[in-house]
Amino acid sequence: MEDRERWNTRYAARAAPGRGEPNAFLRKYIRMLPRGRALELAMGEGANAVFLAEHGYSVTGIDVSDIAVERACHLARHVGVALDARREDLTSIRLPANSYELVVCFYYLQRDLLPQVVTTLRPGGMVLYETFAAEQGLTGQPVNPAYLLAPNELLEAFRALRIRVYRDVIVEGSRAIVSLIGEKMKRS
Repeated sequence: MEDRERWNTRYAARAAPGRGEPNAFLRKYIRMLPRGRALELAMGEGANAVFLAEHGYSVTGIDVSDIAVERACHLARHVGVALDARREDLTSIRLPANSYELVVCFYYLQRDLLPQVVTTLRPGGMVLYETFAAEQGLTGQPVNPAYLLAPNELLEAFRALRIRVYRDVIVEGSRAIVSLIGEKMKRS
């Protein structure tokens, strides 16, 4: 089963959500992030994208699922914000260079996309990224190493950036996560 079909099946199986809570790491650090154009990769049903739009960002959200994109658009309309929601496959996307002040991604790991994340940031732009650490495989889902970060892997992937915030923690008793905010430095 291809990714689009698999994710559409997953979203269709659950009731359409209400508002949904934006990611806690994003909420905590929203004030330090640069304003302007934002991109959310693997946005799901749009809680984070809509949160960013409410904070003044011009937001593009990408997801492979038709159902997720439709729900994100519905949420944006309901809240009264603009959202450029696109159904695209991140495994074949080419992100435009120097285009965004902010890129966010939560619980989606595609290693060959990470260099493009750096390239698509404008100078002074930031990436906010959070996903599962290797220890997650010992305590819950996912267990596939393809979706789990090795120790310091995210730091290495974003070594070209100035790391502003980094944590590698076990939270809520059973979630092993790595969170990072990195800044693309302006040239002097």
